[in-house]
Order: sequence, then C-alpha cells, then structure tokens
Amino acid sequence: KALSLSFSVFTLIHVDKFLNGATDNSGVILSTLPATTKKVNKRAAILLLGTGGTIPAHREEHMETACSIHEPITLHPFAFRTHTHKLGKVVAGYVIRQNGSWERIGKHDPLKPQMFYPVNKDMSIFQGDIVAARCTMNNFRDITTRIGSTGKDEMCNFYMMYYVDGDRILKDKFCFSAGPPMYRWQYDLSIGHIPPEIDSDASTLDVE
Repeated sequence: KALSLSFSVFTLIHVDKFLNGATDNSGVILSTLPATTKKVNKRAAILLLGTGGTIPAHREEHMETACSIHEPITLHPFAFRTHTHKLGKVVAGYVIRQNGSWERIGKHDPLKPQMFYPVNKDMSIFQGDIVAARCTMNNFRDITTRIGSTGKDEMCNFYMMYYVDGDRILKDKFCFSAGPPMYRWQYDLSIGHIPPEIDSDASTLDVE
C-alpha cells in the first residue's frame, strides 16, 4: 500500500510545461551583496524582555521588567511576539519616554498562536527611553510556579523586533529582571509614576 500511495502521488506531478519553456514564480528569491557594499542602509534585530521570579499558588501575579536604552541608537520597532507557558493571560510591552509618558509597543494573549504581530503604531525609541514589559499570570495550581524551561514552569517573554538606520544595533540584546517578589515596576526608581490607565491596560486584553 505504501508503494501504491507513493506512485499515485508522483503521478500527479507534471513537468511538461517546464520542458516547453514555462517558468515557476513561486518560492523565495534571496539576493546577497558583498560585505563592503554601501547599498544596505538598515539593519534589523530583536530585543528580548523577560523575567525570573515566582507565582504563588491561586494568585494573579504581575511579572515585570524594564531597561533604559543607554546606547546612542534610534530604534524603530515594527513587530513583537509574546511568550508564556500555561499561566499567561496577557503580555504587554511599552516604551516610557523621558517625560514620563507611556506608549504601548504591543499587547497580546500569549496562549494564542505565537508569531510576530505588528506593533501598536509607528514609533521610535531613543537613547534615554525605557522599554518595559509585563506578563499577567493566573496561577490556578495548588503549588508555587517558578520561571523555568519545562511545561510545569513558566516564562515571561516579550520580543521586540526593530530596525535601525545604518548597521549598528544594540550590543545588549536582553532586558531581564529578577521578577516577583524581588522586582516590580513600582520598586524601580527609574520608572517613577505608573499611570492608572497603563496599569489597567497592561493586564487586560483589548476588546475585539
């Protein structure tokens, strides 16, 4: 039966049109340039925001992280991805401006298909701005859940894909905190006031 199935599949493939000069327009064409070229004027990379920490049994917990952009680079976010295991409810990322205002980079349900989604709006992130992320977790288990690599553990990750003009990207590709109970946004002096509307937005999904 296996041989018969294999034969029947291959009989569906015809190359006659290609023998007669037709071409196939499907697939991906990849063009390369030498390293010395001046034609490439942008470069893309990913900044990963994540946490450590624990989630007590039968409790909702906010796992948060934040880092200042110290390098003299302007980042242009264009996509984001969220990641948790079973306890994640909402993952949201923000840029905090030097004047204290917050702008959402992106927010998503981490239990839905994990792919890169477009950022909330066109924006640029400058030296001195802060990038921040929160994962809202609901621990329905009878035991404390810790950050780890297995299905019994949890993760809190927010991936921000960005591009820059030129070829210099961030040297530090990671922004991690100790997570709860050691780290929270409210403990971080560099963040300051957290607007109530941001606190609410970071832990609720948008109504579709």
